[in-house]
Amino acid sequence: MRQIAFLFGLFLSGTAFGADSQLMNLVMPDAKILAGANETSAVNSPFGQFILSKIGQIPQNFVAGTGFNPLQDVTEVLAATAADPSNPGGLVLARGTFPVDKISASLSGGSANWQATTYGGATLIGTSNPNDKVAHAVAFIGSSIALAGDLASVKAAIDRSSGANSIDPALAVAVNQLSGSEDEWLVSSVSLGSLIPASASATGPAATVLPLLKNIQSLSGGVKFGDNVVFTGEAVANSPQNAAALSAVIKLGIALGASLTAKNPQLTDLIQLLQTSQITTNGSEVDLSLSIPESQIEALVNSVQATTKTVAAVHRQ
Repeated sequence: MRQIAFLFGLFLSGTAFGADSQLMNLVMPDAKILAGANETSAVNSPFGQFILSKIGQIPQNFVAGTGFNPLQDVTEVLAATAADPSNPGGLVLARGTFPVDKISASLSGGSANWQATTYGGATLIGTSNPNDKVAHAVAFIGSSIALAGDLASVKAAIDRSSGANSIDPALAVAVNQLSGSEDEWLVSSVSLGSLIPASASATGPAATVLPLLKNIQSLSGGVKFGDNVVFTGEAVANSPQNAAALSAVIKLGIALGASLTAKNPQLTDLIQLLQTSQITTNGSEVDLSLSIPESQIEALVNSVQATTKTVAAVHRQ
């Protein structure tokens, strides 16, 4: 499950761009899940600017100390994992402009647990904390590519940088299609069942959902920014019957959410937006699409923020 969290955590922000070929060349050949984002269009989009107004800019002391501003200096992010529960690990790769010397000095000078060396012609900054079960590292290939992850994965990626590499052809086709049409995307060729621990169990409604998740053999999705923020996704089940069941559960979940709005008015606007989603099945495939006006998302975020502040003020009294 850590691989799923790892990648969804990176599924953050991102006009169509196509996955960077040099970054793709660094991906492990046995990759099963990939996600990418165009950071330039994310930051410059109306929704990106709105989110930045809420969370604030990068602290200036960080920018001054490292000479690096992620909001301006990173243009693309790619993440990948082999999705092997017995050997968890993954890579985060980025294209941008990196002041390597300053970043290296800031990391290695600010903590005795970070040490800068060279490996395969790249600058490698690794952890040396004996309390860490797995060593991690950040590396720079030249000043335009950065990569981070567990030390073994980072070193393996650097080794691959001197040759031509490829991932599973079917997965590569999906990556090319999604990265060329979406601003953010995620694709997985692995069964979700293989990522869910065998010991996992559930009660209540979750007991119905868990087996359906295990029936999903692959999935993909993307987000397109504009006046409307468009979400699309596809899950492939192991049979048409299970695809129909998955579709029915998604629709039922939205319907049940609508019934809860009377007790929790904060959910009303969100459920109303979800009710506009289109969910269809085609054989073993379940397709989902949802188009939301960007202004409505802003209004929803502002509403949640105002409610949170009100509740916090009441608790302080």
